[in-house]
Amino acid sequence: MDLRGECQNGTRISGATPSSAEPSARGTPISWELGDHLSNCNDVPRVTERSESGRTKTIYDLTEETYLVQTRTPVGRERYREVPKRDLDA
Repeated sequence: MDLRGECQNGTRISGATPSSAEPSARGTPISWELGDHLSNCNDVPRVTERSESGRTKTIYDLTEETYLVQTRTPVGRERYREVPKRDLDA
């Protein structure tokens, strides 16, 4: 997969809902700049958002095989990870 900070044009179908919202130890960290850019793209739909203990996890349908997971701490720090769908849908 080659993202290089670009939104991929085309329609995306987001019918899957991840059954687990705890991907913190899984996936590949990506830079804040790339994660922020992708999460703000119109081509990357948001799948779900969940808040727990002041932390917010937002999951975006990035590609056919991966989700973009944004974690926001109570003080506003954001981290992004690219997580295989098989890890969250299992």
